[in-house]
Amino acid sequence: MVKQDVYQDLYVCPPAEKNALSILLSSQVRVGPIGLVADLDTDFYIVKEERDAETQLYRYVIPHMTPYLRMLKDHTLDKLPTQEFMCPGSAHTHGEYSITCEEVDWGQYDIVISINVSLPTRVVRRYPHTLFAYMIGEANMATDRARFGYDVTLNQMARGRVVTDMQANNEIDFPYTFLKGDTLQRLMEQYEKQMSNPPGKREGIFMEINSTTERPVTSVPPHFRPLADKGYPILLHRQRIADNLQAVFHSKYFLKMGGRPIRGNSVAEAISLGSLVLMNREEVTHKELIIDECHVTTMDEAVALIGFLEQHPEEYERLRAKQQQVLTELFFERPLLSLHRCLQQKRHEGAAPYPFRRRFADRCYIMKMAVHAQIHLFLRLIKVKKW
Repeated sequence: MVKQDVYQDLYVCPPAEKNALSILLSSQVRVGPIGLVADLDTDFYIVKEERDAETQLYRYVIPHMTPYLRMLKDHTLDKLPTQEFMCPGSAHTHGEYSITCEEVDWGQYDIVISINVSLPTRVVRRYPHTLFAYMIGEANMATDRARFGYDVTLNQMARGRVVTDMQANNEIDFPYTFLKGDTLQRLMEQYEKQMSNPPGKREGIFMEINSTTERPVTSVPPHFRPLADKGYPILLHRQRIADNLQAVFHSKYFLKMGGRPIRGNSVAEAISLGSLVLMNREEVTHKELIIDECHVTTMDEAVALIGFLEQHPEEYERLRAKQQQVLTELFFERPLLSLHRCLQQKRHEGAAPYPFRRRFADRCYIMKMAVHAQIHLFLRLIKVKKW
């Protein structure tokens, strides 16, 4: 796995780091595809920004941040304008650990996964027996096919679809939070031992951050009061990744109610941490994670279900195990199977050609993204001035 030194998320650690827990807790914001490291012993690299056009695509992903992203080479995320409230897991900068893409023999790997387009086409095409995949960091920019000489694109979905022929379809369902049902639970048990914390029972309800608009979250919103009135502790989101994971790890329930719709990375994290997730599946993109028994649409339904489960601990454990099984299948096993089949196909059939017409189309795609970015900035400026 590889990311650029201008990427505003994921891990900040040296290339030699092999400890999955250390890598996880170094994240600037999110858990991300930590299952690659914890469950598959994947190597992780931070590469220096290249000048090739395709590796500059990051500038058009979140255009309002573009002027500041290069600061990440020698500043931590919280030092960037508008990001002061962030609490990155590592005090180190990308520049302390980044290397050039030429320093790595990518041919030693079966599969290389790039966050955004970290490796230029000229490097990717040099290794005909390695499967190269990229995932655009922002999920709403998942592409319909692989570009820039890469073999496959990862779309951040997890619908259970398995790719069988990448020549016909090279878009793979692969979630940003790639992990097993117990990946984070195992890592946090390791963390608790390191902190010499005695094992404690799970209690309370962790409120998913998007249930409220407050940032950072400091208070329980009014619509969660019925749970507080019942005597359930309401646990709030923490800015630092280690603190937040620990809070969810110790919670018995994870509830999303109200607020904006979400993609569901936090849901996958909560399930992997061993908390039981309750929410309306219509308010999450990864609705496949919300099993029927945990689908609630109102706070009254949530209060009633929690009350029932408190009286029936065996049903609570059954539902928790069921959620973790679904997560393992859809967020780990099936995406991995797609990658494996595509790798076998590439090694059997050879690398797909990258003719002039495709190179031209990809350059046009970059130009289109640049135009969209300028429109986004213009509309944002109008909105600010209107306000």
